[in-house]
Amino acid sequence: MRNPFHFFRKNQKALLAVFGVLLMIVFTVGGVVSQFFPQRAAYEAADKVVVKIDGQPLTKPEIDRLNQDATLVSLVTGMAMARTQEAGGFPNPPAPPISGLRYQPPSGPNSPGGPVREEVSTQAVISDHLFSLEGERLGVAISDDMVREFMTSVTGGVISDVQYAELLNQAQGADGRVSYDQMFEMFRRTLLVQKTKRLLLEGVSTATPASAWVNYRNLNRTIDVQLYPVNTADYLAKVTQKPTEAELKKLFNQYRDQIRNPGTGEPGFLQLDKAAVGFVKADYEKFLEAELAKITDEQIAADYEKNKDSSYRKPVADPAAETPLGVPATEPAMEEKPAATEPMTTEPAVDKPAAEPAKMEEPAKEAPAVEKPMTETPPATEKPAEEKSAPEAPTEEKPADEKPATEESSLLGRGSEAMLVAFQEEETTEGDKPAEEKPATEKPADDAAPTAEPMKEAPAEMKPMEDAAAPKDETKPTDEPSMEEAPVEYRPLEEVKDQIKASLARPLAQAAVKDALQKVSDILQREYDDYFYADEQQGTPFDDLDLKKLAQENGVEYGEMPMMDYIAAMESPYGEITHAEFSYNPQQGGLQRNDRRFVDFIFGNKSPLYRPQEFPGASSSSMFSMPADQQFVFWKTAESKGFLPTFDQVRDQVVEAWKLQQAAKLAEAEAEKIAASAQGDAPLNEVVPVKDAVLVADNITYYQEIRQPGQYNPAQIPGVEKTGLKTLDKIFSTPVGATVVVPNADETVWYVARVTGERKTEAELRDQLKSEMNGDFPFSVAYLEGMRSQVRWNQVQEDLFERFNVEWQTIADD
Repeated sequence: MRNPFHFFRKNQKALLAVFGVLLMIVFTVGGVVSQFFPQRAAYEAADKVVVKIDGQPLTKPEIDRLNQDATLVSLVTGMAMARTQEAGGFPNPPAPPISGLRYQPPSGPNSPGGPVREEVSTQAVISDHLFSLEGERLGVAISDDMVREFMTSVTGGVISDVQYAELLNQAQGADGRVSYDQMFEMFRRTLLVQKTKRLLLEGVSTATPASAWVNYRNLNRTIDVQLYPVNTADYLAKVTQKPTEAELKKLFNQYRDQIRNPGTGEPGFLQLDKAAVGFVKADYEKFLEAELAKITDEQIAADYEKNKDSSYRKPVADPAAETPLGVPATEPAMEEKPAATEPMTTEPAVDKPAAEPAKMEEPAKEAPAVEKPMTETPPATEKPAEEKSAPEAPTEEKPADEKPATEESSLLGRGSEAMLVAFQEEETTEGDKPAEEKPATEKPADDAAPTAEPMKEAPAEMKPMEDAAAPKDETKPTDEPSMEEAPVEYRPLEEVKDQIKASLARPLAQAAVKDALQKVSDILQREYDDYFYADEQQGTPFDDLDLKKLAQENGVEYGEMPMMDYIAAMESPYGEITHAEFSYNPQQGGLQRNDRRFVDFIFGNKSPLYRPQEFPGASSSSMFSMPADQQFVFWKTAESKGFLPTFDQVRDQVVEAWKLQQAAKLAEAEAEKIAASAQGDAPLNEVVPVKDAVLVADNITYYQEIRQPGQYNPAQIPGVEKTGLKTLDKIFSTPVGATVVVPNADETVWYVARVTGERKTEAELRDQLKSEMNGDFPFSVAYLEGMRSQVRWNQVQEDLFERFNVEWQTIADD
């Protein structure tokens, strides 16, 4: 191929007139060209093989082109669906979904849903490419009419295929270079992928009678099981044979481009990004202990006095139990149920309210004063004058009664209000409700009396009212405290002392943690800035610092995390360092917990080496969070990029993986041997080598319900580390009394398992399923079948990769 600069060399004399002498210098010095055209150098560097499919290389530019095509199709399709919604139509999302586009269904009036764009990954590009190749191999043909129908069906017929030209112009902008015909061919390929996927997925999501029964049984069966563990690690030393080179290379080739999966135990030799970290750590509990020791009894007592009304009142008991507050003035009346009834049934009761309208309206809340009528049956004219509260009794409106009570005393507060209302209710229930109704009917008599003046006098005349309320039994009212004088009870200081102490110390402890880490961070940041802006960078920014001493002087700890990848870090103690925050989730209608992981901060942050960072730091999305138990200032000290290894680079890892596989086979064989000897009726702990190693797990279910009813996750068996689907499938398909061998998820443990009991027999469950079926499987069965179908769909894609002998040459982004 002729060099692209041939034209410039040939005509450089003419071009010199335009570009000047500089251009001649550029073209005569060959090494300078790449500096002026770095994009070409980058292109040439990127023009390398990413993957081989049946031995045929696929380069990065080719993959980028496929990615751009998929991105454009998803963008235009999403715009068409959005315009459909704007026009009041209903989009028809592609099924299965096309790469780069997801449809969010509506979830309410404020969430109409719609198309959601997503980034198209290299993995998705290769997967779609394989489906298109498979479609061509199977002879799937896509006509022009099929493409047009696909384009219009996505919008429910609202937008025609011709109108896609306008959407294409909007998607590309003024500088767009893709024509409508080119886009049409992109849609043809997308439809080819869709048709092939449907062909290969046919029946994958269909629940058969057999699969429906398995799902229903697993969902409804509850069993008791005993398990005896046989650990794979115990048999590593018994793997004495040496692997051949052919065995090792076969294992390497099988898992060369895969990531080690700790969940399933499958090896993986793809090398991930690695990082080493230095850090200073503040232990919040230590700072809290230090601040607790500084809190004095005087501070605690002062805080108690300041906040006892708002925080340390004893909870208000049931109205019936609140008699201590209201007994003085109302107990007599309460006992004299006739009085409460009298206002309802006797005219004297009504007269009393009429007689003392002034007092009655203020203590209206004190309907208990109606007790007076209960005890006093004199003429209505006399009692109204004495009991202004009695007329209020007829006004059984709680709001009106409660307001006066609150105004009487801020100390009584809600307690007195609730008590008064409750008393009225009690009198009604205990006494003659008709009696209370009578005052209500005689309310006119009360209204006749002046109300404004009594209202003003009410506060001061509360006591007289109470006295009048029980004129016949004057000793009780005088001996016992009135409603206004009722004492407010608080939790004793000794009872809440520790609570107050902790509440005073916590903010101080967090402030001390922040201050200590900030001091260290400021020093580290200063050193980092000096290093970063230096003319020459030698060593590390912290070579002149004694980091351990710096940490000790500020009450924090210095530490280092060795070089490791993300998976190894998650399996280490660093993977257990998390911080919980809570935010409101409108879709769930409540708080949602978000766990922030220290490891995620290390590997998710692309900051340069040695730059100080904080964990957990400030959050912009959380409503609230408690102080983290461990808080860090950390910096990366080393890092390396992941790569696709050669056999020699990871030979030791391949040997280790081979040994683990052999040890697992030995552990399984030993478990099978024990299970064979445990087939009788003897208890399992009598036939196993270590009797006290048997785990007993009762009331075990296959699934546990999560979040909303009808959504499930596989359950965890207590005592079984990494319970997996293989574990649950084998146990729940075992009849009562039988003994089998089951592995955990990653086959690091093999269990001799015996099912000892069940809540419902298989026959009972079958009958139950038949009774629940009404022309179709129960929803729970269909839901679980959907979960299973996703597993089968993943298997279809894995089979496709194997069929085309896909060999990754570089690490593909996910």
